Amino acid sequence: MTGAVLRAGAWPAVAGVTGVAVVVGGCGAAFPAAATMLFPICFALLAAAAAFTLDEPASLVVDVTPTGPVRRTSIRATALLAPLAAGALVMLAAAMRGVTLPWAATGLALAGNVLLGFAAACAVRTRTGEPGAAAGTAVVLVLMAPSLVPQVARWVRTFPAPGADVPSSDHVWWIVLAVCVVAIAISTGGTRYQALTGIRGPHKMKERLR
Repeated sequence: MTGAVLRAGAWPAVAGVTGVAVVVGGCGAAFPAAATMLFPICFALLAAAAAFTLDEPASLVVDVTPTGPVRRTSIRATALLAPLAAGALVMLAAAMRGVTLPWAATGLALAGNVLLGFAAACAVRTRTGEPGAAAGTAVVLVLMAPSLVPQVARWVRTFPAPGADVPSSDHVWWIVLAVCVVAIAISTGGTRYQALTGIRGPHKMKERLR
């Protein structure tokens, strides 16, 4: 069962987005002066890759099988090792190239990015069988907001930056990790209810009541 659930995933999308992230992160490792600009993009792309791990093209069939949503989600969660390993590889390459970053905080940011992408996909998965594109796009936009909007960066920072006069990203990511765990638990519970009732969203509920 585990093998079947894993084989059904959108692995070309996961591998493709992860590959692009590695290229971006590799450029950051090769050019240390650009690391603090390119690493956040790399991590945001890894979050998008994590969102694609929940894509299920045959969701109308899969959602009513005996395998519950909690078990399916936990099996798919093992695929998060791919973006996490890719991020760790980029960090290792950067460290070997002499890039100076707070590596513990950077590792926390990597884990937070990946789990945020997965949690967003879990939430969207209650509405559609293929949440990767929508959840991934939304997460990337949110994660890149501090880089694109200077006013946001004054209050929230998603990547650790040197200097005592900038807000720490650690507080943000500890909160995000806690919220993501709760969101995943709630989302899988909601998916279980929909699988048992055959109702997938408010519009389907109206059709069912008719």
